[in-house]
Amino acid sequence: MSAVDEAASVRIVRSAERFETVQPGIVSRHCFSAGPYYNPSNLSFGPLIGFDEHLIDPGAGFDEHAHARVEIASWVLAGQLQHSSTDGSDRLVGPRDLFAQEAGSGIRHVERNASSTEPLHLIQVTVTAGTLYWFEPLDAGTQIDAPLIHAYVVSGFWTVGDEFLVAGDSVRAEQSLVVDGSGELLVLCMRAS
Repeated sequence: MSAVDEAASVRIVRSAERFETVQPGIVSRHCFSAGPYYNPSNLSFGPLIGFDEHLIDPGAGFDEHAHARVEIASWVLAGQLQHSSTDGSDRLVGPRDLFAQEAGSGIRHVERNASSTEPLHLIQVTVTAGTLYWFEPLDAGTQIDAPLIHAYVVSGFWTVGDEFLVAGDSVRAEQSLVVDGSGELLVLCMRAS
């Protein structure tokens, strides 16, 4: 993790520093410790405990699994996410759609690529239960103000201070962040409850 400005509490995590897990039909890249990857110095950023980019082959996906005491937001970049919950609710999530779930005391669900021909590309964000969070729209050169900010470069070229950012890079900031550039930047703002 490289520092931009220690006084301003801004840190950049480069794409190459993220850990990658591979399972049949799924490649996942993690911004924080996940699955077999454990780094005690990279467990969370405030209430943010997961920020994962998944590439899922046609027809593949995550079999039934459980979550509890977290909130999960899925942002589909390309393809169609088929979400099925054990409570009987099914949902199809398309490109640029945001699907938020509160796990409460526990949920079980299945997440699959709905297509038999096209890949699925999505970002999944996991925060601790009770976290106030929102995604901030961004115009180049805009200052973002929030207690905690996690910005992730989906595409394009961005700068923070003198640092140049490319797809897969992320920025963690406290209180304020100014970014400039073009492309798609997913900005998550948080305040712990």
